[in-house]
Amino acid sequence: MDTLEGIEKLAQKAGREKIPVFGVAEKVLLQIVSAREQKVGFMAFNLFAGLSAAAASIIFFLATDTWAYLSNPIMEFLAPLQEVPLW
Repeated sequence: MDTLEGIEKLAQKAGREKIPVFGVAEKVLLQIVSAREQKVGFMAFNLFAGLSAAAASIIFFLATDTWAYLSNPIMEFLAPLQEVPLW
């Protein structure tokens, strides 16, 4: 019974405690205002991403064309003849 009496005393003390009063309205409003201010700057990112994609596609086209030229078996067959005059 000592355990139950201890729990009852703790429950009574907890019932007499004051509940702290706090508000979150200021923090919520601050987050909303800061979220509105962060919308600026995506245009520069979009422009940079577009230019990067265009440059990457050009380099990819040139690389695949070069790879096809270098791995062509006919070019390997004719490579020694490029220095020899044919007539």
